[in-house]
Amino acid sequence: MIRERSADEEGMVDVVSDPPGAARPPFPQPGATRVVTGRRRTRGQKRAEAVLTPDAPCHPVLLRAAIVGKARMPRAALEVRAPNGEVIGHVALPNTSEAFDLQQRFWMVGEAVPGSVVAFVSEHRTQVILPGSRLRTGPAVGQEWSGLACRMLGWERPAQPAVAPGGFQAVFSNERRSVDGPEFAQAVQRFRTAAVTIPMVFFGICFPYLFVIPFLAQRGYSMVSLLALPVVGGGLMTLWSAHCRKEVGVVADQIEAGAAQWDKEIAFTQSYWASMRRPSEPWTGPLPDAAR
Repeated sequence: MIRERSADEEGMVDVVSDPPGAARPPFPQPGATRVVTGRRRTRGQKRAEAVLTPDAPCHPVLLRAAIVGKARMPRAALEVRAPNGEVIGHVALPNTSEAFDLQQRFWMVGEAVPGSVVAFVSEHRTQVILPGSRLRTGPAVGQEWSGLACRMLGWERPAQPAVAPGGFQAVFSNERRSVDGPEFAQAVQRFRTAAVTIPMVFFGICFPYLFVIPFLAQRGYSMVSLLALPVVGGGLMTLWSAHCRKEVGVVADQIEAGAAQWDKEIAFTQSYWASMRRPSEPWTGPLPDAAR
């Protein structure tokens, strides 16, 4: 499948808007009649939305996601490939919907030339993906840990054999751990609380407190005791965040062996994309007649 990686050029990340570890609805099944997309679109996505007209040209493509940003800002892109494997280009993926599923085949709506505004409609017309940039040349070059991070996000899922000996069923069905399991969701939620929520509350308290310190010092309070709150509190907050990050790596390693070495990257990617996962809403606009 074709997927691109690119950065969100239209805005910053709202890292606390969505509840961490929220349950995801099941992916739409082939043949479903409900077409969905994500809410809260960027300006680039609104341009892509305008491409979806009944007479728009369509091209069958395969999509592959990749993480192109650094660990603390893990932006993504979709690499677009033709059915023969030739790279057409890549586009930015500024956010996703809760029904985001790249296991399906897609139609690329728009001209298959660099600089074109394009959109994607799944083969069975169950989802619409609106990229955040124009089509760019070349493949999407991801981070070394991009594939692992995408699998942990559920964007890439290994194909399981249709028939396997009984002893392998538990392995192939991934009964031990899963990216959709409660253990992984809870570990990610604890990390988001420790790395996002608690620091916001802490700095919200400490910022005005810093202006009070000079007045308290003039009244005779010890400077050591006055600085104990920001120094000790900040240290404990940092240690707790690091501990929760390690927990994410431990659970991830139970899902895929060797994942623990990328615990920081997995934890920050999960936190970032939890905030960038938009609620799904029905697509009410037109769809290309050729995308069937």
